[in-house]
Amino acid sequence: MANTHVKRENALRYAFVKILLKAPVRQLKFFDGTISLTFFGQRLSDKIVLKKEDHVAEWSRRRKEIFIDKKFKPSDMERSFKALCIHEVIEKFLVEKFGLRLDEEAHVVATRKEKEYLESKGGSWKSHELMVYWDWHKQGER
Repeated sequence: MANTHVKRENALRYAFVKILLKAPVRQLKFFDGTISLTFFGQRLSDKIVLKKEDHVAEWSRRRKEIFIDKKFKPSDMERSFKALCIHEVIEKFLVEKFGLRLDEEAHVVATRKEKEYLESKGGSWKSHELMVYWDWHKQGER
């Protein structure tokens, strides 16, 4: 009986993630060190903090802030910087609002939205991915 419940819950989670993957990001704005956007009918907004970060980017579990490694300066790589911000805001929202699993669900959706933004601005996903990958590995991640 418990196994059936787990299978049903996993099927529902999978279906929900598929819906989220199709949801567009709208009303995207960057202003005064803040990002705001609408996703899945919700208005999301967080302060962007540049700092030495162990990861390429991270979100605060206590405050309305996202952290971007100071190496990714807005002036140097505008598209990649903004794409990272979008990823973190959406990932945070999905974990906090819907309790999605960070790596298996929320990260997958956030990465898709990050890629969609980057490509819509004429950016190279492969170049962005490599930049993020190498920064991640320089920090000792695997």
